[in-house]
Amino acid sequence: MKLNKILPVLLLVAMVILTFLIKRCNNSNQPDIRKRQPDRQTQSIPNAKKPAENTGGLDRTTTKLFFTKHAKCRMKCRHITQKEVKEILLNGTVNYNKSDLQDSKGPTYAVEGMTGDRQHVRIIFAPKQQHLTVVTVIDLDEEYECSCA
Repeated sequence: MKLNKILPVLLLVAMVILTFLIKRCNNSNQPDIRKRQPDRQTQSIPNAKKPAENTGGLDRTTTKLFFTKHAKCRMKCRHITQKEVKEILLNGTVNYNKSDLQDSKGPTYAVEGMTGDRQHVRIIFAPKQQHLTVVTVIDLDEEYECSCA
């Protein structure tokens, strides 16, 4: 008779423990977003050599860069070379507030840093299947007269 009174309590405790274990197991199988995504605030350390951060579809080691007509024009106006663009790609910091990872044409990444001649720039990169497109180049400290379309 005592067993009839204790059995429902034991079943209830077993169900609570089982629920807790299942929840814990499910949570451990999901990736920890805090560990995967870098801090979304931009920290600018001029030309600092640092490991490339995990930026999903942005391949920082690519040698296949495609410069749009607009990017070439902006680079000319702002006196920024292809070499400087490559340095920012390798050493810059992704500014997620200015990036658009949900763009219908594909994600764009805003990478910021300092060029060798101390220009604070933001460069918009768009990963494509065969190459990395440089969409535009922006000098964050100085306005330039530019007639780019």
